[in-house]
Amino acid sequence: MAGLALAGPTGAVLAAAGDVRELLTRTELDRAGALRSAGDRDDFLAAHALVRLCAGRLLGRPAQGLTVVQSCGSCDRPHGRPRLAEAPGTGVSLAHTRGWVAAAAADGPVGVDVEAVGAGDVDWRTAQAVCTEEELAALRADTHPRRAFLRQWVRKESLVKVGVGTLDEPARLDVPVYGQEPPRWHGWRLLDWGGAEAVGCVAAREEMRLRLLG
Repeated sequence: MAGLALAGPTGAVLAAAGDVRELLTRTELDRAGALRSAGDRDDFLAAHALVRLCAGRLLGRPAQGLTVVQSCGSCDRPHGRPRLAEAPGTGVSLAHTRGWVAAAAADGPVGVDVEAVGAGDVDWRTAQAVCTEEELAALRADTHPRRAFLRQWVRKESLVKVGVGTLDEPARLDVPVYGQEPPRWHGWRLLDWGGAEAVGCVAAREEMRLRLLG
C-alpha cells in the first residue's frame, strides 16, 4: 500500500481539521501557546492536526484516536521526530512554514518538508554551504533561483528527517537537481510539489500519494 502525503495552506488545513483542541494533546497545545506570533501558532496547530488526518486516512482510523509523541533523545523537551503512540510501526512526519503545512504517513520511514517561496533573492552564502557544485550551477542558470534553491533544500530536509543525513552536512546530500528524473537518492523516492507560493518534498522507500488541500 502506498503512503500518503497531505499539504496545503494553513487556513485550509485548519478549516478541514475542525476544533484542533479535540485532536492535539495538552503538550502540543502548550507548545503552540508559547509561540509569540499568531501565524506561527496557527502553522504549528495546523501541522500537528494534519499529521493525524494523514495517518488516519492511511490507517483507516479516526484522527481523534491518534496521539502524536515527540522526543529528541538528547533532552526532555517534547520535540524531535514524531511517532504515533497507537501505531508505532507507522512512519509519520510533519512540517510547517509561513502559511503552509505538510504531513506524511507511510508503512516505513518517511520525511516531509515544505518552504514558503516568498520574495527576494537567494542567500548565496547559505546556498554555497548546503549545495554541491552541480546544484549551485543549476541555481545560477535558473530563471527563479530562490525557488530552485528551496526545491533542493526541501529534498535535503526530507532526507534528513528519515535519518540519512544531518543539517550539519547538507552539501554531502548530493540529491538530484530538480527536474532531473528519476527523483531518487540511494533507494529513497522523492516526491516534489509546489509552485509560486510554496514548495515541498516527501522522502520514503515506498510509493507516496500526494493530496493538496485548499
